[in-house]
Amino acid sequence: MAEKKPRIFQDSRDMIISLVVCFAVILLAVSFTGLCSFNPRQTIESGPVRPVDAETILGMEAKAMPFPVRLPDTPDGWVANAARRTNVDGDSAPIVGWVTANKAYLQFLQTRATVDAVVDDFDDVLREEVDPVVVGEVTWRRFVPVDQPVKDTIYGYSSDEVTWIVTGTAGREEFSLLAQNIAAATPIEVAHPAADTPAVTTPAPAP
Repeated sequence: MAEKKPRIFQDSRDMIISLVVCFAVILLAVSFTGLCSFNPRQTIESGPVRPVDAETILGMEAKAMPFPVRLPDTPDGWVANAARRTNVDGDSAPIVGWVTANKAYLQFLQTRATVDAVVDDFDDVLREEVDPVVVGEVTWRRFVPVDQPVKDTIYGYSSDEVTWIVTGTAGREEFSLLAQNIAAATPIEVAHPAADTPAVTTPAPAP
């Protein structure tokens, strides 16, 4: 009778078969738990949006920014799901994002960087500037992706104080609505402790 070979010298086919069997057993067990799912077409419609306190976060950012920070009103059904500080062209910039009632998303970024700098730094997608959009008294430059319609469109406006950037996948009507509310928003008031504290005077010494 031939001597049995050590397992290290056995055909790797045995190991592959064992792994396949183990994987099948694990997959079957997990499927019964209902804790695993796969849906390549899953979107934000598949679950609730987790809101964030954009008002509090933008209020704190307003104290740190060298320009007026705004938080625009939004329609019913829009949910703020992101608010944070990012960096654009070497400067800090607050950004807030919403999931709209139509399950698209829009983001509003405020910065001292130019519109062109923001567009160049946004991502690796090629965009072209198309006809501007006039909303109220503000003319927004508009940049659309080239050959990639699912990517973000960018609206940009610069004043002497600040640059406003609106990005997202929403339709033009929702872009215009947010742009209008941004222009109408009042800058967040920042308390200045020195102005709120009564001046302390030292009595003159008695003669």
